[in-house]
Amino acid sequence: MDVCASPLKVALTSVRDNFVPMVVLWLFAAMLVFAYYCIPGCAEALGPLARWQCRSGSRGAFLSLAFFCGIVPGLFFLAVQSVRPPRPVLTMLAQTVWGGLWGVAGNWLYSAQSVCFGGNADWKTLLLKTAVDQFIWTPFILSPFNAAFFFWLGRDFSFRRVAAELPRHFVRAVFLPNLISNWLVWIPVLCVVYAFPLPLQIHLSGVASAFWALLCLRIGRWNEGTAAEPLRH
Repeated sequence: MDVCASPLKVALTSVRDNFVPMVVLWLFAAMLVFAYYCIPGCAEALGPLARWQCRSGSRGAFLSLAFFCGIVPGLFFLAVQSVRPPRPVLTMLAQTVWGGLWGVAGNWLYSAQSVCFGGNADWKTLLLKTAVDQFIWTPFILSPFNAAFFFWLGRDFSFRRVAAELPRHFVRAVFLPNLISNWLVWIPVLCVVYAFPLPLQIHLSGVASAFWALLCLRIGRWNEGTAAEPLRH
C-alpha cells in the first residue's frame, strides 16, 4: 500500500473496498425507519427490545455492541480468508470488549442528546444530534481512541511493532483516515438512528457497527510492515 497516501485517499480506498456492503447498510437503515413509521405492527414488534433496553441500561448497550462489533465481524473474518487477521480469535475477543465499552459510552451520548434536544424525529432535531455526534463527539473522543486501538490490532497486538511502525505524522496517516471514513459511513446512518426512540438507538447503531469494525481494521492495517519515519531533532 502507498504509505504516503493522503488521508482522504486512504479513507476513500477503504470505503471503496467495502462499497457494496456500505450501500446495503444504508438501504437497510432506510428500510428500517420506513418500516417503523409506515408499516403497521413493526413498531410493536420492536417493543420487547425497547423495554429490555430500558431495564438493562448500560448492560444492554454493552452486550449489543459487543455482539455487533466483535462477534459478527469475527465470524465474518473467520469465514472469509481474504480478510482474516493473523490472530482471528484474539482479534474477535479484543473487538468484543472494545465494542462493548463504546456501546456504554454511545448509550450515554444518546441519552444526553435526548435530554438536551428532545426525542422528536423532525429533521432539525435529527441533523442537530448527528452534527454533535459527528463533529464534536467523534473527532475529539471516539476517533482518536479508535484509530489507536485498530492501529494496535493491525500490528498483531504487538506494542513493539506499534513503536517501530508508528507513523511520524500519526494524525495524517492514521487518525484522519479513520475520521473521514467515519463521516462517510455514519452521517447517513445516524440520521436514521436518531429517528428511532431512545431505547432502540444503541441497537440500531450496533447493526452499522458490525460493518464499521471491519472497515476500521482495514484502515488500521494500512501501513502494516513499514517502519516509522525517524524523528528529526
